[in-house]
Amino acid sequence: MTLLGLFVAACAPTKPAESAAGASPTVSVAATEPSGEPVGPDVASPGDQFELLIGGKVYSVADGKPFEVQIGGERIEATIRSKQVLQYEGNGISFRYPKEMTLEEERSTGVSSITVEAADSTFLMIQVYTVDVDPATLSQSLVDGIEKEMRSRGGQFHPGSGSTVHRRLRGENVEGTRLEFTLAKESMQTEIYVLRKNKLIVSVLIQRSDDDTIMAERRFKVITDSLR
Repeated sequence: MTLLGLFVAACAPTKPAESAAGASPTVSVAATEPSGEPVGPDVASPGDQFELLIGGKVYSVADGKPFEVQIGGERIEATIRSKQVLQYEGNGISFRYPKEMTLEEERSTGVSSITVEAADSTFLMIQVYTVDVDPATLSQSLVDGIEKEMRSRGGQFHPGSGSTVHRRLRGENVEGTRLEFTLAKESMQTEIYVLRKNKLIVSVLIQRSDDDTIMAERRFKVITDSLR
């Protein structure tokens, strides 16, 4: 679990909630074990992992590998590719996130927590509050809590930590707080944002190490640009 995840252990996620966009209504794709029968073009090709059903015909195909189908007497080249971005929708919010990240959520009285993280230091948590909470008070509480937790673990905060930072969230330029510290010889950044969405209060906590900056920021942008 990440450093920020340790701080929010009380909100640790327990169950996945991924949902990708639905497939075309005219095409059915099923990941199945090979039947051993010649059911379509390139059936013996290594790597074939899907059976594609079109107009009663079955084609054995592989992810990202072009193949041909015959529709109405015309041969058409097609390719099946795994989605690179998945969609989350629930608890009054929605956003997209890279498929290599793991999404989990936890619901408790008054607050729902959605975490999205990768195998490296890339970590993002969105908390949706349905109880009456003052955004400024919540923001300061989160900042103070993270600082206290990291110091208790031996973290050393950098000069200038606690400065103002901005990100695009829900199509708006939102102001937040950036914390910068070193823990176990690793330089880290955590950003905290709190905003209002109708009757909901939404907090967004973002964390990465300096070593993972480029990849982490690309992932964060997919999420923050699509957050609604």
